[in-house]
Amino acid sequence: MFCHPEVVQQQKLPPLVATLKSTAKDNAASFHFPGHNRGRVAPSSLTKLIGQRPFIHDLPELPELDNLFSPEESILEAQKQAAEVFGASETWFLVGGTTCGIQTAIMATCSPGDTLILPCNSHISATSTMVLTGVVPKYISPDYDCDWDIATAVSPSEASSK
Repeated sequence: MFCHPEVVQQQKLPPLVATLKSTAKDNAASFHFPGHNRGRVAPSSLTKLIGQRPFIHDLPELPELDNLFSPEESILEAQKQAAEVFGASETWFLVGGTTCGIQTAIMATCSPGDTLILPCNSHISATSTMVLTGVVPKYISPDYDCDWDIATAVSPSEASSK
């Protein structure tokens, strides 16, 4: 029996990646978040820099992609595989993006009145979570890479001075 090379490649991919790849091929219009619609409406400054390709598989939670809140297929299998890689008994993927992850991390590790050391360019959700939980921020400045025009790591000396 002859298998098309693309079918063979799909079989070697992790289940969630294979599902994303298959769904992206449909090239259907998306009226869901993320709102950049697979790069077609991403900021032009970004697509000029990295192109549209990175957005092709950035799809929203659609029925054909499984259900993040109650996974049964490719997401469940991906979570099991991630848990195995992490050496954890279970792993759950975020259902609320970066904001949800940052809120969860702060609320799980800090109590009211605790001090949290974080870089001054932190995601805005860190600030709102500290306000809601009574955690006190201590801001530090990350190093800056002038060639790339981005903030980079926090130096050990900067972190230890706080």
